[in-house]
Amino acid sequence: MIHVFVDETSDTKFKDYFGLCCAAVKHTFYRQIKTDFQRILIDGGWDPAVEFKGSYLFSASKGCPEVPVDRRVDLAEAVIDLNIARENARMKFTYLRSITRNQKATYLSGLPILLDRALPRVRKGQRTQGKDLITVHCDYRNDILLDEIRDAVLPILQAKGYTLFEDVAIVTSNFETVGIAYADIVGYLVARIDTIANDSDLFENIPPELFETNGKIRKLRSSAHLISKVKRLSVHPID
Repeated sequence: MIHVFVDETSDTKFKDYFGLCCAAVKHTFYRQIKTDFQRILIDGGWDPAVEFKGSYLFSASKGCPEVPVDRRVDLAEAVIDLNIARENARMKFTYLRSITRNQKATYLSGLPILLDRALPRVRKGQRTQGKDLITVHCDYRNDILLDEIRDAVLPILQAKGYTLFEDVAIVTSNFETVGIAYADIVGYLVARIDTIANDSDLFENIPPELFETNGKIRKLRSSAHLISKVKRLSVHPID
């Protein structure tokens, strides 16, 4: 069985920017990843009552105030490193980026493209072993209904040979939704690299003597370092 987790990301400055991230993991890896993910955060002083998400990594005013930004980045690196197995990365990440004025429409049209890029086709012999089963968990959006997501994903799942386990699940992210947290963190980091690296105004207005200490530049470098630790990540534009 494969578990799929989907989250979206955007940007406060570049309001037309939109990204969709999928984290996919086999059921045999999920338990250990979740256990270790939560242990790392608790050992690092993170409050389990507060979810751990990308937009909290570089903001001392959001998330868990007892954990400084430098330690949050270290925690993010530690949980990303959980995906490094002896032979293959335990999780596969797929990211779609787009420029859009209609996030809902782009979400629903991009979701089957995302799953098509993220999922291998099921081979005949795998169906008798239960390897065709798939769960799909999407982070909650108040503008998209369950029926709309189901209608978007079922055709591509069936075309690839998968059987949806029960129904699509829409979840509200929290400390327990570790798969959604991974999709959120990786999607957030890719989006920050995209938007900050392409912010021409930022680079033109930074004096050379302040380049090393500028907060956005430091965020860009930290994001690039963390993404470099993700062993299986593919990034694609939505046409």
